[in-house]
Amino acid sequence: MASITIMPPYYGAILQNGSSGPDVALVQTWLNGVRSRYPQIPSLGIDGQYGSNTVSAVRTYQILNFLAVDGRTGADTWNALYTDFAALQGEGEVYCGIVAGSGDRGAVVKSMQQQLGAMQSLYTAIQSIAFDGIFGPDSAAALRQFQAQFNLTADGSYGSLSFSLLKSALEDMEVGNPLRVTTRYPGYSIMLGSSGDTVRFIQSYLSRLGGSIPQLTIDGQYGSLTQNAVMQFQASKGLQIDGVVGSATWRALIVAFNATL
Repeated sequence: MASITIMPPYYGAILQNGSSGPDVALVQTWLNGVRSRYPQIPSLGIDGQYGSNTVSAVRTYQILNFLAVDGRTGADTWNALYTDFAALQGEGEVYCGIVAGSGDRGAVVKSMQQQLGAMQSLYTAIQSIAFDGIFGPDSAAALRQFQAQFNLTADGSYGSLSFSLLKSALEDMEVGNPLRVTTRYPGYSIMLGSSGDTVRFIQSYLSRLGGSIPQLTIDGQYGSLTQNAVMQFQASKGLQIDGVVGSATWRALIVAFNATL
């Protein structure tokens, strides 16, 4: 019998009465998802709060599966619960049921970080982050950079839409059919001295083109090298050669980048 890959893998921190966050919500989601097999388990609200109802549900699950009965979710309970859930609902990570954001930590956050890291290999405007399971400022920034390129609200919060699109975008990339970016023009010209994510997008897209367009360091700082690359791009497309990214240059750059995918 083929082994099941736990998705996401156990993070290492025991979940117990008083715990909170997306990992708790995922356990609650799994428990609700196995009730067709274990009707003795009470239905839970998905709130990410490990209170007495969640303790009771975990204890019931542990009794029925001959696990150590302590009402806490450690590695054995986490792995057994996912395995049961996957057998009933299908393998793969599912949305935990609550929005994850800055300050959260655990398996759900680490999985998000790893997926963003995989996406970054192609969509290089997404900054590199540690896969430590801690949802800090860098993780929020990387998520915003992903969201902005695919027509999601760039708020750095990991809700159901971001979960679903990140999962599907990575799957599409892995089979050689990556999603085209739909990054919106910010509504103002970007030029020498500009900074921020919009500059990262310009640098990333230019660096993908090759040919006469030089590779750039993707640092979000619109310096002379970025200006020169923009001018080279403008010349190649018959645009006004001024080193300023206005709406016409932006549109042409999005089209050119997507043509490389």
